[in-house]
Amino acid sequence: MNQKITVFLKIVELGSFSKAAESLYMTQPAVSQFIKSLEKDLGVILFDRSSKSLHLTAAGLIAFQYCLEMKKLSDNMTQSLNELMNVVKGPLMIGASYSYGEYILPSKLAEFIKRYPLVKPSVQIKNTSEIAQEMINKKIDIGIIEGIIEPSRIVCEKLTTDRMVVVSNEPNTEIGHETTWIARENGSGTRSATERFFEKHHLEPNKVLEFGSTQLIKGAVEEGVGVTLLSKWTVQQEVANKKLFIVDEEKFFYERDFYMIYLKTPFQSKTTEMFLKFIRETSKKGDELV
Repeated sequence: MNQKITVFLKIVELGSFSKAAESLYMTQPAVSQFIKSLEKDLGVILFDRSSKSLHLTAAGLIAFQYCLEMKKLSDNMTQSLNELMNVVKGPLMIGASYSYGEYILPSKLAEFIKRYPLVKPSVQIKNTSEIAQEMINKKIDIGIIEGIIEPSRIVCEKLTTDRMVVVSNEPNTEIGHETTWIARENGSGTRSATERFFEKHHLEPNKVLEFGSTQLIKGAVEEGVGVTLLSKWTVQQEVANKKLFIVDEEKFFYERDFYMIYLKTPFQSKTTEMFLKFIRETSKKGDELV
């Protein structure tokens, strides 16, 4: 890929000419010269240099999106050429929601890497809305999320079903409107499922606390702060150790689907294709916890 574009993308990524120079093992004057040359080629100014902080101009924002696309195409071209030798290798960028990313994905990645040892996976654990945005911004190849998202250019493909249960620090907890609940933040698939659970059971809790981490929620429930609705995957160890208890599972449960998302594009890399195929093959029923 054109080195000017590489430098430009690195500056935007790190938010600094000096940091980009350090990352690329270049001098700062050399980095500045590359950007001036790129601006001359394009006939636009890419960065607003009137303030201390670094900002893209309107033209810079447009150029940035196209440069991201060119980088992706360049990476995919390299991988496609490798395919001529039947080699599956290179980076694989995955975004996953907490429940799947922390409890299911590690074993799947381990098996995939055994098959294709030249693949270099990178995993981001974020909530559903953040993963969808990363996909739109072409920062990940595959996302695994809780629920369906709207953008038509993103393909949503069901992987498996997850059972969510109410957990408490006591085995016999009464559930009602007076119960204090602890929930994830807005934008989280777990939060959306919790709200649908309330609707299903006609619950209107007087008090709902919002925590941004499932681990933090489990700790708070252990301390008796309240109860919560979590994936059964995420509480197996605590339930086995009797630190948490599932409350009347036959009555209080909620099932949701996990989906794999990816962009509609004719330029998908072989590595991405093979991982999609692998996830489909290994997610028939084996991940369901009921």
